[in-house]
Amino acid sequence: MNESILRFCLACQRYSLDVSCPSCGASTRSPHPARFSPQDRWGKYRRALMAEARAAPGGA
Repeated sequence: MNESILRFCLACQRYSLDVSCPSCGASTRSPHPARFSPQDRWGKYRRALMAEARAAPGGA
């Protein structure tokens, strides 16, 4: 079993085992980050985009 059964609702910040949140009905996603790979061809672009978003006013 490679897929995690634990899911996370971004809307109400609750964990669930369902694809949709039983509390608010929003869709859930995996709470785990993506796997790291040194051969990631798009990593530098993703990091540049995150740095740009942080530098923008009101950025994360």
